[in-house]
Parts: sequence; structure tokens; C-alpha cells
Amino acid sequence: SRTSSGFILKRPDPLEGSGRFFMGSFMFVEINQALEKIRNVGWISRSEWPTNAEISPSEVDLSESEGRLLRSVPADELDVAKMQSLAQAAGLDLAIEYFPVIDSTNQLLMRRIRVESADTTLMVCDYQCAGRGRRGRHWVSPYARSLAFSYAHTSSKALHELGGLSCVVGLAVLDVLVELGVKDGRLKWPNDVWIEASKLAGILVELANNGSSTVVIVGVGLNVALKPEERALVDQPIADLRSRGVILDRSTLVLLFVQKIISYLEHFEKSGFAAFRSAFDAMHLLHQQHVVVHSAIAGESTGARGRVAGVGDSGQLLLETSKGVEELLGGEVSLRPAETIE
Repeated sequence: SRTSSGFILKRPDPLEGSGRFFMGSFMFVEINQALEKIRNVGWISRSEWPTNAEISPSEVDLSESEGRLLRSVPADELDVAKMQSLAQAAGLDLAIEYFPVIDSTNQLLMRRIRVESADTTLMVCDYQCAGRGRRGRHWVSPYARSLAFSYAHTSSKALHELGGLSCVVGLAVLDVLVELGVKDGRLKWPNDVWIEASKLAGILVELANNGSSTVVIVGVGLNVALKPEERALVDQPIADLRSRGVILDRSTLVLLFVQKIISYLEHFEKSGFAAFRSAFDAMHLLHQQHVVVHSAIAGESTGARGRVAGVGDSGQLLLETSKGVEELLGGEVSLRPAETIE
């Protein structure tokens, strides 16, 4: 049945292998148990925090007072029951799995699909300590002040037909932003969502061959309500939803984005990326702009320059250069406006 897995803290039985209760990252079980007790009771003794835990209480916004760990400021923690109710009301067939702390929602789902089906599984968390952006960059994800979720989708398309998926997901995210009243959002090829000149969200799409089908893991990291000191950890201007007047709780936001992403994935399955080309060009921050191409591996300029002419039917960037039109793939390069490069 497609019932929700809900809040999973069960320590896996080694004899069961990596099946139903596959945690992927066992080191956080005791931390998650401690956080759940704080959520239910209000506090725990300092001695109850796991010895040699890889995450400190302060990293998950806990304060210490008279030998107790507690929340001095309420946290907008995810509400599984509310997410389940919203999913059912929207007619979504989701298996929702929630972890207060996790290494990476994408990594856990990728490990899961190696041993069992995870189709239509939504993995959510309040804090991920090893979230990744494109090219393996660390994604800052403060406790209960951002969104970090991954959704597993089984596609009937072959791997080579799935180009442009990150662009499609970006358009879905923008669609939700417009519905929330944020009308100045833009996309940066191939997988970033910006508000004016500041980054709001990153998208990480990972693919795995599964016989006659392809498993697509859609990961989204989105800033909701960041503190100044968290902004300082990022080497570029960043935006969040609270500063744009969006006050919805995180549980509602997750389901709004997931519902829209699923709708866009269904359209993509029927029509491919060609149906989204003109919409992406219209919302692309660098469309018709002169750019410098950087290596996705080294992060350094490749020396290539040109004007962004649009995207192709497989999501590849079409770059007009002195040598003609070049086609660039998202996994190979990134772009920067030419005027920002010395």
C-alpha cells in the first residue's frame, strides 16, 4: 500500500538487510530520538545528547540551561500529519518519510533505490548536514529555516531523453513563487532559482538506470528564513522567502512545491523538454546575455565566451560564439555574466 512511512526512527535490524527500515545514515538515530523527545516533552538533560555526536546541540538550535537542552525560540519543524493531510487533499500518492536530521535527502533516496523501489517517495528533513549543490558544493541548510527535500519519480524515458529536467523543476518552483506573490523570480541555467540578483534555491536532479525505466531523484534546497550569520557563510548574495513576505509554514510550503513538481514531471513525460523551451528562455536570467563559461570540475574559466541564444530540445545551452553556435551540457559547465569577469 502507499501509506506514509511517517516519522521513522526505528533502528534497522542488521538481519533485515537494507530493506524497509533502511536508514542510510545510522549515526543520526540517537540524535533524532533526542530531538523528538524535546519536541514532545520540551527538554532533555544534557547527558541525554549522544556522546561523540557528529552534530552539536547548537547546530540544531538548542540552548543549554541548568543542565537541560531545550528550544529558547520555537522552531518551524515539519509536521508529518499535516503534510499527509495536504497530500491526501491534493490527491497525491506519496510515501512521506521525515527525519529531523539527515546527511542528505538525495543521498538517502539514491541508496534506497539500489535495494528497493522508492517510487513517489518524498524524503524531508529539518536539517541536513551533507546537503549538496551542483558540482558537490555544500548546501547551507539551517535547522527548520530552509527546505530540503527529495522526490523519487520513475520515468518511462531513457536516460538520454531526460535532458533539461532540472530546468523543468526550476519552472515548477517559479510557478509556486508566483502563486505565493513573489513575481520577480528567475532561473539561472541549468538549476538555480534567483530572486533579482540573489540565489533562492538550488535543484539537484540525479538519475539511475532501472532496467526498462529510469529513476529520477529530484532534490530541492530552498531558503526560507535565514539569519545574518548564515548568509555570511555563503559566498554569493542569497534570498529567502520570509524577506519576500511569504509567511506560510514549512510543511505547507513543501507540499505546494512537490505538488507542482509532480504536475510538471507528468507534462514532461508526455511532451519532453521541447514543450518547456520557450518558457525557460523567457525566465532565464542570462538569456541573450554575454557570458563566460566555467568548468564544472575546476570552477575556472574555460576561455569560452558568447551570447546565450536559448536552450535546445534536450535542455542544452545554445551559446553563440565567434566559431558559431556551441551546445553546452549542464553537467559540464556553469555560466557567469561576462561583465563580472576581469
